[in-house]
Amino acid sequence: MKLIITQSVLAELLETAKNGISTKPIDPILGSLLIEASDSGRLTVIGTDLNVSIKTTAITNIIRSGVVALNAKLLVDTVNNLGSGELDIEVSDRACVISHSTGKCRIIGGNPEDFPSIPETENPTEISIPSKKLQAALEACLYCSSADETKLILTGVHFQLQGENWSCASTDGHRLAFVSSKLERNYEPLSFTVPRRSLTELGKILATTAENNSCTLKVANNTIQFILPNAELTSRLLEGEFPRINNLIPRSFANELIVERKGMEIILKRISHFAEKKHKIVKILWEVNDQQATLMTGNTDIGDAVDSLLMKTQTSIGENIGIGVNSSYLQEALKHISTDEILFRFNKPLQPVIISPVGGLLDQLTLIMPVDVQDFDKPENLATTSKPETETVDISEQEVSNETTNIAETSPSDTASTSKSKSRKRNKQEAKPVETAAL
Repeated sequence: MKLIITQSVLAELLETAKNGISTKPIDPILGSLLIEASDSGRLTVIGTDLNVSIKTTAITNIIRSGVVALNAKLLVDTVNNLGSGELDIEVSDRACVISHSTGKCRIIGGNPEDFPSIPETENPTEISIPSKKLQAALEACLYCSSADETKLILTGVHFQLQGENWSCASTDGHRLAFVSSKLERNYEPLSFTVPRRSLTELGKILATTAENNSCTLKVANNTIQFILPNAELTSRLLEGEFPRINNLIPRSFANELIVERKGMEIILKRISHFAEKKHKIVKILWEVNDQQATLMTGNTDIGDAVDSLLMKTQTSIGENIGIGVNSSYLQEALKHISTDEILFRFNKPLQPVIISPVGGLLDQLTLIMPVDVQDFDKPENLATTSKPETETVDISEQEVSNETTNIAETSPSDTASTSKSKSRKRNKQEAKPVETAAL
């Protein structure tokens, strides 16, 4: 094999393909990149850990075709430290010599015949999605997927297609993210779950893809391929039944309240370090008549904090209402919304809280299960706040019938009433987990 290629082009190919390699490969050949030069002038670089494979390609000056398997880390480090300009690459008897403007280096490769082949999809269903929409969907969903390998199906993002609609969803058992949009044509019903790691690497590729490009998905044989102009990612799909996401999302809301995203992010950053460390509860008192949202949090060991921002009412029952949520979950939800304003939708204090952007590229929402907090009085003496004790709700263990329109309507503990300020004196509070009918 012999070719001439610019250092920047080769470095980009290698950097993308190496993300398909495991940090701890189970076989030495899986720590290598397979490099193929074809007579058509196309250079292909492949990295794989058997579950996910990444193939990148570029057109370059191929003098003699061939194939070689080279240690990924050594090759990437070598090329990244070479100066800009053209590189002459020649492979003979598994030895790869890279000549540059001031010298040369030699890397001994492995047997390319030992490199595993990438799974092929037979008679696949093909779906075309605009690259920027797919990238935005992954950014809005991936953070809610689980890191718990004992619940393997929850470590991925679940895709659904039906007619001209497509959606993807993720949940870690305590919260969920859901995104939907339209396709250019109708499709037969299809659903599949893609591992988080595969989609994380796909997101990196999409971030470097031109805005007007589309990504072609090929699904078949428990395998999916994401095909872009200069890169392909192939992944195995996760097996198992994903939770019935649609049954968990309420279909109507008594309260719809809008706040400025940046303002709420600043307040959460300001007060969240006062929250009790285990459950990180922040209490939000929606003061409808005053068009104000007041956030409160505290820990008996260190102190308390309270802060407010303006809100706008879309619909409301017309009374003050308090909800308690995990501040980390709320902060992450806001971080993955790009619009200036966010919409909070909920019914009663112990029913799901839905957070959505106002506008945006996709229909997007995050669902967070609330915490049962009894005291929403504004503190006069912040230092008297007591420490809440609670457990988080596991969405994945809930059960909802197909007829359910609101998950929390089946809750045996749904007895919370609208919270009002009754006293300036703080009472000892106990935060209890919300009990909901299970999946």
